[in-house]
Amino acid sequence: MQGKTCNVPIIPSAELERDAHGALRQYRASHPFAALQTGGYIVLRHEDVGRLCSDPRLQATETAVPAQGGITEGALFEIFQYGMLTANNHVHERRRSGMSRALADQVTGQFRLYVRRAAEALLEACYSEGRLELAHGYAAKLPVLALAGMLGIPDREIPSFMRDVYEMNAFFRPHATPGTISAAEMAASRLQHYLEILMTRTWAGQADGFLSHYLALADADRQLSGMEILVQIVQLIIGGTESVRTAIVAQTASLLSNPKQWDAVCDDPALVPSAVAESLRFEPGIAGVVRVSTADIEIDGWTLPAGQLVVLSSMSALRDERVFERADNFNIFRSDLTPAQLVFGGGAHKCVADALGRAELEESLSVLTERLPNLRLNTPPVFHGHVFVRGTTECWVTW
Repeated sequence: MQGKTCNVPIIPSAELERDAHGALRQYRASHPFAALQTGGYIVLRHEDVGRLCSDPRLQATETAVPAQGGITEGALFEIFQYGMLTANNHVHERRRSGMSRALADQVTGQFRLYVRRAAEALLEACYSEGRLELAHGYAAKLPVLALAGMLGIPDREIPSFMRDVYEMNAFFRPHATPGTISAAEMAASRLQHYLEILMTRTWAGQADGFLSHYLALADADRQLSGMEILVQIVQLIIGGTESVRTAIVAQTASLLSNPKQWDAVCDDPALVPSAVAESLRFEPGIAGVVRVSTADIEIDGWTLPAGQLVVLSSMSALRDERVFERADNFNIFRSDLTPAQLVFGGGAHKCVADALGRAELEESLSVLTERLPNLRLNTPPVFHGHVFVRGTTECWVTW
């Protein structure tokens, strides 16, 4: 029987802006997916999101997202045109292969040292002040500093690298304006130019480590153009910074809002991985992934039409009451955290740097609990965004 489409509810943008979790909960209760007022559809339930991550009828967007905003050339467009995250089938596999192997071989142990070193330096710089705006003073800087260490960027070049990454990432945040998009384009162009210089130094034997290993793998495979090699590094930087920034703020604020759980993590460092996992479930830095439907898809008697942008909402799925008991409660001791792994996606496009992301979150939390066990939350953050990368307001903490 033909599925229903005409009665799919439309979620008003104002509802999502006012209370995204509440709106998603309301529509999730009655429908497996809904239409967005801004266009496209959003899939709401854990089972469906998990299953559709691997459905070949949902394809990566390639260049559809920038093109929808009128961007058809330039450095931002090239991130989508030549990147693995936005590619499909054999092109995706070809671009992903070297990066996946390089991360698996190099990241786990050494990268944690870069994160910890950066976290300790940031806290040392502000420790005597007794207060910190967590979003910009810690969470925005830490992942960039850690990646700079992994990429072998000299200390004198880190400030400009950090500036360009932050300005470029504004394109991916909620509510990007024409002004921020223009600045993001210029920053992306500068970053590409800098990475070309960095790659040339590395090929010349002036650097060692992860970047050298990745370039050697890419060169041995002889499957990627120079632009493809460069853009995979850019996508790694984007994935390893912007969503992590929001997630660091979210996990710290969630724990501090539940003092007994914060104290438990301070007393027992073994609880850090569970605290990170629950934080990612409760308030993820990535709201979902965007795909394009290439055919009609039946979900519980409803038809998700072909030719549409589709958001697979991990933000909704990770609060699904069918999967998580008391889903709207933050609880690092819950026993049902395995399904929360959905936060890193699934299928062929499962996050290539999930270990990197977990390392950033775990080490950033470990350093805070070790150095500042008496940390207090003064200004709770507000999170926004319900499609891709989420943002956060200021979050002041004191000690």
